[in-house]
Amino acid sequence: MSDPTRAHPLMSREGAVALLERIASGVPDSELAPLVRGLATHDDEQALAIMRGSGNEMSVSLQLVSLLAERDLITLDEGLVATRARRQKEKVDAA
Repeated sequence: MSDPTRAHPLMSREGAVALLERIASGVPDSELAPLVRGLATHDDEQALAIMRGSGNEMSVSLQLVSLLAERDLITLDEGLVATRARRQKEKVDAA
């Protein structure tokens, strides 16, 4: 039986682009984690667990970008632009 709390949220391209803007702005991973849990399939969860176990864990924001690109809501290039902007913001904030 499917767990209703894990249902795939209704997503649109516009919603995904808005998420990219939030990622680029540096929104905390704690706010993105529920979206990753909502989008991840069982297979996605297994792949992420394997990566985590092998020391190759992705950040929550990168996991979200990957899931959005996998569902053709964004391009991988768009996601990488957002994650680069996030990293740059983190560097500036740390300085």
